[in-house]
Amino acid sequence: MTSKDISNIGLLAFIATIFIVFLTTAAFAKIDPETIVGMWLFNEKSGDIAKDSSERGNDGKLEGGYKWVDGKFRGGLELDGATGHVTVESNDSLILEEFTIVSWANLESSKGTRWQSIMMKGQNPRNYLLCVDKDTQRLQLSITKGAKGAWGGPIQGPVVTDGDWHHLAGLAGEKEGLVIYVDGIEVGKQPYAKPSLDADPSRMRIGDGSAGGHQCKGILDEVGLFNAPLSETEINNIMNNGLEQFVQDVAPAGKLATTWASLKEKR
Repeated sequence: MTSKDISNIGLLAFIATIFIVFLTTAAFAKIDPETIVGMWLFNEKSGDIAKDSSERGNDGKLEGGYKWVDGKFRGGLELDGATGHVTVESNDSLILEEFTIVSWANLESSKGTRWQSIMMKGQNPRNYLLCVDKDTQRLQLSITKGAKGAWGGPIQGPVVTDGDWHHLAGLAGEKEGLVIYVDGIEVGKQPYAKPSLDADPSRMRIGDGSAGGHQCKGILDEVGLFNAPLSETEINNIMNNGLEQFVQDVAPAGKLATTWASLKEKR
């Protein structure tokens, strides 16, 4: 092999590296950390406040039967399936026309008994709900389409209440539609409809319905809410690396230091 051949190989390797970096950057380019509405990492280990690690300040109040336990990424929140939940009082940042909800969940079956809400804002009308369907135990994304009882959203995919960890995600986007993911794979989709913005009750809850009756039994971790539809690549990045790492990856260079400092301060 001549020195020219070696030089050409080195050049090709350099070009390949630049190409990979370009693809990685492109995957994150459209997401601004300011699209994060809330990040509940459940790393507190004590107390009755679930801290929001974003800059929005959407801290939640823990009520009923809960325990701080080990989660998928460090800490997690175990709910008793009866009274435990997190309540976040409504504000403008939580009222969304487009959104993405993500969460790790390790849940027990509630077949034939009740839905299990990962996150809900509004019973009827409803702004958004990501839950386990009562009858099928499959993932469900649900909204009302601008009026009471005008339900929309898919119920599809595998059973997710098998006592094992699953990454669950649901999104609404004008171009993307109403889409659900289980363990990083798209499992259901419907055409987009604008969600009702006058949710009733207006509060947002994690681990139960806004009006109760949708209690989770099991462990939740890494719950996140965005005011934009994330791509499949971004959802998989969150699933594989965690919300904290995702924020580092997408933060603009000038904001990275302050964003990460804020995360570390609140976790």
